[in-house]
This record gives sequence, C-alpha cells and structure tokens, in this order.
Amino acid sequence: MGAFEADPQAVYSVIGRFFHALAIAGVRHVVVSPGSRSTPLAITARQVPGLRTWIELDERAAAFFALGLARESGAPAVLVCTSGTAAANYLPAVIEAHYARVPMIVATADRPPERRDWGVGQTIEQVGLYGGYTRWAVDLPVPTAGADAERHAVQTAARAVALSTGRPAGTVHLNWPLREPLPPPEGRLTEILAAACRDSNPPSTHPGLAVASSEAVKTLAEWARTTERGVVCAGPMPPDPRLAEALRAFARAAGWPVLCDPASNLRAGADPADAPLLDAGDVLTRSSAFTAAHRPEIVLRIGDLSVSKAQRLWIEASAPREVVWLDEGGQWGEPSHLATRIWRGGAASLFEGAAERLSTSAGLRQRAWCRDFEAANARARTALSAAMTHPSLFSGLSAADTLARHLPDGATLFVANSMSIRWLDLALAARRAPLRVFASRGAAGIDGQTSTALGVAAASGRRTWLLTGDLALLHDLSGLLISVRESIDLTIVVVDDGGGGIFSMLPVASQGSAVAFDELFQTPHGVDLGEVARLFGLEGERATDQRSLNVALERARERSGVSIIHVPVDSRENVARFRSVVAEAIEAIDRSGSAPEGRA
Repeated sequence: MGAFEADPQAVYSVIGRFFHALAIAGVRHVVVSPGSRSTPLAITARQVPGLRTWIELDERAAAFFALGLARESGAPAVLVCTSGTAAANYLPAVIEAHYARVPMIVATADRPPERRDWGVGQTIEQVGLYGGYTRWAVDLPVPTAGADAERHAVQTAARAVALSTGRPAGTVHLNWPLREPLPPPEGRLTEILAAACRDSNPPSTHPGLAVASSEAVKTLAEWARTTERGVVCAGPMPPDPRLAEALRAFARAAGWPVLCDPASNLRAGADPADAPLLDAGDVLTRSSAFTAAHRPEIVLRIGDLSVSKAQRLWIEASAPREVVWLDEGGQWGEPSHLATRIWRGGAASLFEGAAERLSTSAGLRQRAWCRDFEAANARARTALSAAMTHPSLFSGLSAADTLARHLPDGATLFVANSMSIRWLDLALAARRAPLRVFASRGAAGIDGQTSTALGVAAASGRRTWLLTGDLALLHDLSGLLISVRESIDLTIVVVDDGGGGIFSMLPVASQGSAVAFDELFQTPHGVDLGEVARLFGLEGERATDQRSLNVALERARERSGVSIIHVPVDSRENVARFRSVVAEAIEAIDRSGSAPEGRA
C-alpha cells in the first residue's frame, strides 16, 4: 500500500464509528447527494442502524430538505456530498440555518491534502467554505487505522451534535479528506460496520434547561403592576406548548397584549378569548390614529423579527422607555437599536414566574390599554374576514384565507416568504384548534421553500401544507424530484400572479415603464405552472375561486403523496385587492375613534 493510498478497512471502520455515534447522539436523518469522493460516507450512512438516508440529486435542494427535517424534528440532519462545487450549493441553506438557529451537520468529502491546489479536477478550497455561518468548522484528518483515529471520529460526532444543537443552534461543517480506493473491502462491509457500531461509546451530553433569573421575573412582574402600557411582540418561533401557555398566562395576568406573528405559533391551540394574544397586529400598527393614541412604554420582543414592518416602525416612533429582547439563543436581535435590556434564555420560566407573582393583582386585563387593543383587534379581524371571503373578489389573500380555514386540527403549515407570509399574516385568525406553522424567516429568502416543506413533511410523517408563490416554486423545482422516489405527504398551494408581485408594493412601481419596472422587478415568467405536476408525475388541480379551491383542498386531504393546487390570479388586481383589504381593516379600527393619548 502506497503512502498516498487508503486502507479501506480503516476508512470504513472510522466512518462507521462516526455515523454510529451520531445515531446514539440523536441524529436520525442523513441526506445524500450522489458523488464519487463521498462514496465511503454515503455507503456507511446507508448501512448504520438508526439512520434514515434520503437521496437528493440537487445539493441546494438537499440542504433545504435537511433544514426542513431539522426544523420538524429538532435534531440535526446530516448532509453528505462529494467534493467541489457540490459543497458550495449548501451555502444558502447553511445561511438560513445560521440565522434561524436550526441544527445541521454538513459532511463534505474532499481531496486529501496532497491533491489540493495542484489543478486536480472537482477540487476547490472547502476549508472555511461557509465562513462565519457555522458553529464549528474543521478539516478532519484522513481516516487511518488505529484506536486513536477511531476514538477521534466518535468524539467528533458527539461534539458536532452538541455544538449544532447548542445555544444558538446552527450548522457544523466537517470536511472529510478521503483517499482512493473509495469502495469498501469486497464482502467485508457488514463485518466492519458491525464491529464499529458495537465498539463505539460516545460521551453523553446534557445541554441543560435555561431558567430565567429571579431578578428578571421580579422586574417583569413589577413592571406589569405599575405600567399599563406594556406590549409583547412575538415573532416567528418554533412550536413550544409550554412557552405558548406561559405567554397566555402572563398576558392574561398582566393585561399586556401580545402581537402574534403568523409564524409565532401563538395564534392557535387555545380559546382566543382566553388571553389577549392578538392576530391582527399588522393592521393595528398601520392605523395612524390607533398608534398615535397607543404608544407603549415597555416592549418585550421574543422570537425572530416579525414580518410586520408597520409594527417595527410603531415601536421606533413610540420610543419606549424599556425595550427588552428575550434572547432564546439567537443573534443580536434588535434591529432598531432600542434595546435597553437583554434577558438570555428561560422565556417560558420568565413568563410563568411573572404570571404567578401577578396572580394576586386582579383586574389588570380590564385596564383601558388592554381593552382598546382587544376591541380594535376584533374590529380588524371582522373586517378582514368579511373582505377576504367576498365571493367575487378572489385573490392571493382569498386563497390564504381559504387554506387557513380549511386546515384540520393539528395540521402543519409551511408558509413561503415574499407575499405568501404577508397573506397569511392577514388571513390566519386566532383559533382554538391546534396548528403548527413553519417559515424560513432567518434570512427570509425565497430559495428552497418547497424542499424545506418537503423536509418538514418527511420528518413528521404527516400531511403538511405549503402556501407558496409562483417564483418560489420555480426557484426550487428540482426539490420536487424527491417526491418521485419517496412517499411524502405534502399539499402545495401555489398562488400564481405571473411574477414578482411583492415588488408592486415598492414606491418604484409607480414609475412603470420609465424605469422598466416589468422587466427589472415584476419579471413575468410566462410558465404554465399547471404543467409542473404533470412534469413530476404528481396530482394537480387548478382553482380559480373559493369554491373550486375548497373542493381541491378537500380532495387533497384524501390523497397520499405530493400534490399541487395551482391558483392563478391577476397580478394588478391581486395587489389592488391586498391594499383595499388592509385599508378596510384600518378603517374599521379608526371608525370608532381612539382614546386620547393621556387617558391611560
């Protein structure tokens, strides 16, 4: 055996211990994109007990699929690819995982050191490829024989899981340099991996439960007793029943309204009248009369930044004396630079403790401040519901409203970025029935939306629903390839306005042809999205009004696999309808007048 030649038995023993240690640490899913240099990684992952391998041809789609698996399961999914530009295609999903705090482990195969930087094909600089978007990145040693190499592989797996799922969660990049020959020893793979799995003993890790400090609990309770004008702004967060119940208990006891983003997972699962968790925060903060009369003195922010720009501008204009960011393991999350305090971790215990301290303070919810928010929210929701269900005015908003009303108890909904999540913000009314909502709001791009939704559905094993737009679907068409080989239950509702409808909301849209708006921004694609289902052998339907959409959604519930409901709308009418619905809701808020600034 030459100095630059691999020992296949040693390679598969080391990598076998690595993957077995991952399985012991809680990893369940490995997403593999075919390639040559990654042969030992792919074959071993497929053979190790406890791991489910998924095959994705397109590395970009694979990475977003892994992101969806991790979002749903809470455990890191592992990505495996060959050397070269394959690894570069993971970057968009790695960035989203970084900002959204989703655990992932990227295992990229690479050329060994002696083959790098010598003009060898399919070789790029992979070390540090993802820059500052990883929690740990390491160029591993070339696998060799011996107990030291095997122990190192086991400890590396344990460390990768611990760092990926730590605070904050994110991506770990393990670059594996592999020498030829790459196939396993003929006839000995089962024996080698059986020994590797039998002998692996990774360390156990316990991340611990973050608990709010007693000082923070005391401060929050005291603020609620003495300050009427408090508000909680809840942005996108993973489903967390304990946190949701703690927030409800605090809002009920303190009389502080909670403005709930559609992806906050706070709009469902309880009686809407039980606590002031509000579902129309965006239009409330668009109303100039309401916001002028309702300036908060204390703001608590939790979760990622809300999709509502109006809410952020309202807080900035109000200049509260206290702005507290409840950091649950993320980046510095206060873009308005108003934060006066940062409380790290333990949000559920914080709200539970404050609610308990306030249990003897009766009547705080009856303060005028809270009553005003609840009444205005009710008027807004009534106006929104009436406008969106108008039978002759079908639009993207109508489609989102129809889907939201149709979702069964306990459903899982993934909502794409751009206009889709803004439609859902207006359409998703608070409901008693449970509902889980996922969205990629970390970097908030439109890439990988279908693949991420497919990953969520695959990890859950239950039917999942995707609300998306036409450009987002086109951007991730290759992600649908997995539905040809795998049994995944996903219903895709794609609202097709023929291009980038969200750009029609920009001021530049008014200048039209003078700035080549259609060519540079609207970007009409001219593709018949009704043919997408046929291309991939999927069930597809077309819905042009509420009745036909309801029928299509009902049929989708009875189907297995992936299906697509194509909802074409006129671009200009769609934009006009969005604006008119928002205007009607604001008018409903303003119609009853607002309390003077000094009343509360």
